[in-house]
Amino acid sequence: MRYVIVIMSITFFLIWDGMYNGGKVLSSSVREAHRVVRMVTG
Repeated sequence: MRYVIVIMSITFFLIWDGMYNGGKVLSSSVREAHRVVRMVTG
């Protein structure tokens, strides 16, 4: 049940970010994750 609440809150945050911030938070976190993956994999 806890996992369902966590997934729902993350989904709600992503939808809210896309609607009100134009996806700024999402795009910046994706860029950051991409940079970290590149750093780790070389």
